[in-house]
Amino acid sequence: MADQPSFTYKSLDDIRARKEALRKELQQDNSSMKTQWNTLFHKKEKSNLPAHRFANIMASSVTLFDGIIFAWKLYNRFGGGKNRKAKKKSKGILASLFS
Repeated sequence: MADQPSFTYKSLDDIRARKEALRKELQQDNSSMKTQWNTLFHKKEKSNLPAHRFANIMASSVTLFDGIIFAWKLYNRFGGGKNRKAKKKSKGILASLFS
């Protein structure tokens, strides 16, 4: 609270006025936070328009496809696909020179 100016109060009326001003400011902040919370965490109502349904199906399909590709890459990257692949092991440069 260092950024707020210090107030000099000369009477109880000054304190009451300041208290009321702070109460109104807190109520405004509370209502704006409620609005922001609701927009972030509550789903909007689904529409039944064919275009929206199609867009939702396409978005879900793309997300599913992306997840499958990602899982496949991880599977192959971390050793799941090594047994299926027929790779020749190289002996190395020194071993091939001396054999």
